[in-house]
Amino acid sequence: MNAIPLVPSPEPIPAPWPVFEILGVLLFMLHILCINVVLGGSLLALLSKGPKENSVAEAILKKIPSALALGVTLGIAPLLFLQVLYGHLIYTSSILMALWWILIIPLLIIAYYGTYLHAHTPVRWLGRVSIGLAALIFLYIVFIYTNNMTLMLQPEKWSGYFTQRGGTLLNWSDASLWPRYLHFVVASVAVAGLFTGLVWQIRLKKGVPGAAEEVRKGLRLFAIATTLQVAVGLWFLVTLPREIMRAFMGGHLLYTILLGLGIILAIGALVLAFKGKFWPAFAHLIALTLVMVLNRMAVRDLYIGRFFRVSDLPLKPQYDVMILFVLILFAGLGAVWYMVRVAMAAGERREGL
Repeated sequence: MNAIPLVPSPEPIPAPWPVFEILGVLLFMLHILCINVVLGGSLLALLSKGPKENSVAEAILKKIPSALALGVTLGIAPLLFLQVLYGHLIYTSSILMALWWILIIPLLIIAYYGTYLHAHTPVRWLGRVSIGLAALIFLYIVFIYTNNMTLMLQPEKWSGYFTQRGGTLLNWSDASLWPRYLHFVVASVAVAGLFTGLVWQIRLKKGVPGAAEEVRKGLRLFAIATTLQVAVGLWFLVTLPREIMRAFMGGHLLYTILLGLGIILAIGALVLAFKGKFWPAFAHLIALTLVMVLNRMAVRDLYIGRFFRVSDLPLKPQYDVMILFVLILFAGLGAVWYMVRVAMAAGERREGL
């Protein structure tokens, strides 16, 4: 079926498209790191015996609710930028899977209270049930987001609406769906592992006994999960359509460089983690996250390049509104950073660190 007639016409944008792409990349990177801590931390907390018996669970236990609130806040702007540039695609795919998509909101509220209850309840079984429910909800949300982000790229799948008119369409036939999903889940465990190392690294500077060994535990967890993530990433690569896969394997110079850089950074992070070098490994993670976000953009552009290019969007300048928006955005980010610092200081005082 010819999918081009199914694609709506895009709306004009109020500023040159690179403004939205650059801001979207930077803020999405911050958002994804927080959500990785939430999902990975929930899974680690669920699989652990408990905070008293497991230092990894103890390090991340009370951080998950705050990381979730921060991640949701930081995710608003990237989603808005996505809608500005690709609204005619993401709105369509969201409507086609509307039932699953709208369920994210009430389920996310339930999951937040689940993480909060897990962090503060003295009843052990209640804590495990609440974090288990939250982890399942987070896995669901990631799966639905993965479906939406792939469905928006493949208008030829939109014709499924004519057999599923109730807003229940999912992109089951996409061969890359499961590896893309698992790539995120495994990455979350890796980031959460390194986050526990960060918590203990801070405690190490304050002279907490045994902190050095706990930092090494976090690094080992990060290294093991990253090794698995590399394998899942290769699986994801080979499930992409042949022309897209070839673009990353010599067919497109920039995209090939991006993939190679990601592999180099992943190997570097692994080596540094196994050697117990926390801050260099942490720096590699930040750089690797940026490269992976850029690779994600490249995959998106290769998918939709056959019928749409963001550079072709009509421009209807509204620079006064854009300047005001950017000023408010950065003022908001500054306020969030201030609140994070205050919350961290208060947490350290409560823990006596």
